[in-house]
Amino acid sequence: MVFTSELLKTVTFKGLSSTPARLIAAGASLVTWVFSVFVLVELSFWFEAAGIADQVGLVAASIILVHYSLSGRFLLADIATWMALRTPVGVLYRNDRKILDRAREVILRLAGQHSLASFLPYSNINPAVARADAFEVFKQQEAGTLQSWLDDSQNLNTAAYLVFQIALVEQALAAGDYPKPEF
Repeated sequence: MVFTSELLKTVTFKGLSSTPARLIAAGASLVTWVFSVFVLVELSFWFEAAGIADQVGLVAASIILVHYSLSGRFLLADIATWMALRTPVGVLYRNDRKILDRAREVILRLAGQHSLASFLPYSNINPAVARADAFEVFKQQEAGTLQSWLDDSQNLNTAAYLVFQIALVEQALAAGDYPKPEF
């Protein structure tokens, strides 16, 4: 099996956002939402002062009703979703989702090419290959349910850890540090 540096970056979730980055993004998103509410409240006061609040309300309700009639979706929910995807938390979420999806694809591709349980002899070099949770990965692959099992991020992390440990052994074997174990 060939483990490139790109594959190792993928199974180690390189680029995944950190907890401090998520907290900062959450704070920035909160500020964005508060600012948006403030602007809407200010607009409503301005419309009220201009004496056109009723007309603006009627036009807004009409637009919402027409949008719902044509698309079957609620306009304000669409606007909120659009905004949420553009807040810092939404951007981090999409980036993290791409990284996790890429790792999932790599693990499934490797599992399609090799039986991960066939690497069990590597546990003589690296005992982490035979950890208890690795046997769950083997079991899922044998049962043919690995793809759905990897939908859970904790399971994805378990499988990625196993692939990473196998990669470490492969690198050590390629460097000639250990004799190749018999399968």
